[in-house]
Amino acid sequence: MPRHDEEHIAVGEDSFLDTTANLVGIMIILVVLVGSKTTTDAHEHGQELAAQVEAENRLAEPVKRAQGLQHALVEQAMQIQEHTLEAEYRRAERDRLLEQVIFARQAVEAELGATDETQRHSIEKQQKLEQLESQLKKTNAMLGAAEEHKRPKIVLEHLPTPMAKTVFGRELHIRLQRGQVTVVPWDQLIEMLKSQLPLAVQRNASRRGIEETLGPVGGFMMRYRMAAVQGGFELDRFEIETTPDNIGESLEFALASSGRLRLDLASRDPAETVVTVWVYPDSFDQFRLLKAALFEEGFLCAARPLPDGMRIGASPSGSRSSAQ
Repeated sequence: MPRHDEEHIAVGEDSFLDTTANLVGIMIILVVLVGSKTTTDAHEHGQELAAQVEAENRLAEPVKRAQGLQHALVEQAMQIQEHTLEAEYRRAERDRLLEQVIFARQAVEAELGATDETQRHSIEKQQKLEQLESQLKKTNAMLGAAEEHKRPKIVLEHLPTPMAKTVFGRELHIRLQRGQVTVVPWDQLIEMLKSQLPLAVQRNASRRGIEETLGPVGGFMMRYRMAAVQGGFELDRFEIETTPDNIGESLEFALASSGRLRLDLASRDPAETVVTVWVYPDSFDQFRLLKAALFEEGFLCAARPLPDGMRIGASPSGSRSSAQ
């Protein structure tokens, strides 16, 4: 009996060792599988990170290029301003010398009819006149050289920048007269015209032409004229005029924070909007100041000069504005 028990115990120990060995083998296999999966995931994650970094680098390059172009444009604007100031200084110097030449010539002409006693003074003044004329020629030459001096060139890849371009986008219309700035409700008047034309045609179907008035809108009236054509009517021309109570704003107030022009500019994108200025002869100086202010804020400006007494107007056969 004791021997049988010993054999039984030995068999139980062998079974336990076999089970333990099997468990260890399974654990080793699991560890190998988990390690293999982790290596694969780490490799894939590394590839994703590398692709993300590469994409970010590709996106950063256009931003750096745009910043470089913007910096170059700012430098060009500063150089152009310096060139303009130099040209104005030369022009003022030329005008001063020209005035001196005129006075000297008048004095010489007076001396030509004087007595022999004053002949010496006439000769001296003639010499002075010749000196001034020579200096004037030199100044004119310097002014011409300054005006013909080539402005610094900046190469913009695939971004042509002409001196003027025809306006096809959104426009903000302004009237500049007697130094007063008035924002013209152009878009509102055009929309009202579009809605009224069918009714006007129905009312005047038997007539050869139509002349009617719309408004007021924002202190402006619109007068339009339609001509009869085969099969109906077509728009011939429209004109816009102010109401008596519409006096406008000074340029300084219009560009202030509470000015009507400032409020309209704040609601528009300079990249999509061109400011068209209908300017009369008495306000050309204010137009130059307005154009400079608009340029500083990124707006292109199109000038529409009008003679005194002519209303703002347009027709289907008219030309588009050219912005600079």
